[in-house]
Amino acid sequence: MTAPTDPAAPPRPAADDFGALLAAARARVDERLGQWLRPRVAAAAEISEEVGTVAAAVYGLALRGGKRMRAALVAAAFEAWSSEGARGARAPAGAPAWSACEPAMMAIELLQTYLLIHDDWMDDDDVRRGGPAVHVLLREKLGALALGDAAAILAGDLASGYAQEALLETDLPTERVLRAARAFARIQVEVVTGQLAEMCAAGRPAGDAGLPSVETVHALKTASYTVTGPLLLGAALAGADDARAAELLRFGRPLGIAFQLRDDLLGVFGDPSATGKPVWNDIRQGKRTALVTELRGDARAEALLARVFGRADAAEADLEAVVRAMEESGARGRVEARVRELSAEARRALDVMAPTMSEQGRRWLMGAVAALGERST
Repeated sequence: MTAPTDPAAPPRPAADDFGALLAAARARVDERLGQWLRPRVAAAAEISEEVGTVAAAVYGLALRGGKRMRAALVAAAFEAWSSEGARGARAPAGAPAWSACEPAMMAIELLQTYLLIHDDWMDDDDVRRGGPAVHVLLREKLGALALGDAAAILAGDLASGYAQEALLETDLPTERVLRAARAFARIQVEVVTGQLAEMCAAGRPAGDAGLPSVETVHALKTASYTVTGPLLLGAALAGADDARAAELLRFGRPLGIAFQLRDDLLGVFGDPSATGKPVWNDIRQGKRTALVTELRGDARAEALLARVFGRADAAEADLEAVVRAMEESGARGRVEARVRELSAEARRALDVMAPTMSEQGRRWLMGAVAALGERST
C-alpha cells in the first residue's frame, strides 16, 4: 500500500502536552487533506459541473475548521503502542512517529465530514462550522430543494468513500491496515445504530421500558467515532493486539460518554460564540439528553419541559424557565458529577494500561481526558 507524496515533515509536539499534539495534528491534517482532496474534486468536475459541485462541497466542509481531535487521538494511540524500531522505520527524518499513520488521521476526519453532512440534513440545521450546511449549500447551487437534499446525502456517501480510500493508503504492514479497516467499519456500524436508537427513542414515551439508556446511545453514536474508534485505529496500525484493544475500550468508552455529556451541558449552558452552536437547540429539537432525562420525575420541571421540548418555535421565556429548572432541580449538578466520575474511570483504565505503552503516549492520553471531559467549547 502506497501513501501519498509526503510534504515537509510536521512539527514535533511537546512530550506531555495534548494541546500541542492537537495543534500539530490539526496543521498537518489541514495541509495534507487539502492536497489529497483537490485532485479528486478536479476529477469529479470532469464528469459534470454538478458532480464537481458536490465534491467541492465535501472539500469545503472537510477543510472548514474542525479541531482535529479525532486525528490527534489516532496519533496518540499510534505513539503509545508502536515499538521504537517500527516507528523509526516508517517516520521520515525529523518527523514524529505518528507521521506514519497520517492517512488514517485524514480518514477519521473524512468520516466525520460524512456524518456531519447527514446529521445536518436529518436535524435540519442550516449552519455548520460558521458556514452553510452542505444540504443548504447544494439546494442553492443546484437550484432545487429535493435535488439539493438528495445530492447532500450522496455528498456524505462520497466523503465516506474518500475516508475508506485514504485509510487504505496507509504505508504500514498489510495485516495492521486490515485490522484498522475492520475497526473503521465497526465505527460506522455503531454510529449508525446509535443514530437510529436516538431517532426512534425521540418518538416514544419517556417512561417506555424498552428505551435504550442515554449512555448506551452516547457510547454507540459518539464514543465510537470520537474516542474508541480513533484509539483503536491508531493502536491497530501500531501493531497492538486484541488484549490492548480490549483495554482501550475500557478507557475510551467512559471518556467518549463524558465527552458527549459535556457536549449536552454546553448545548444548554455554553457560550454560543465559543461553541459555534446555537444555545438550547437540543431542547428545541427534542433530543433526549442526560439533562432532559434528569428532569423526569420532577412534576414542575416536566410541565415546563412539555412546553418547549421538540418545538422549534418555543418561546425564549419558556426555554429560560427550563434552564433554570435544570439548575434548581440539581439536574445540571448531577450531569456534571457524572462527567467527573466517567473521567476518573478513564484515568484508572489508563493507569492499568500504562506499563504496556510509551510514556509519551500515556501523557498525551492523560491530557486527552481533560481536553475532552473538561472543555468549554
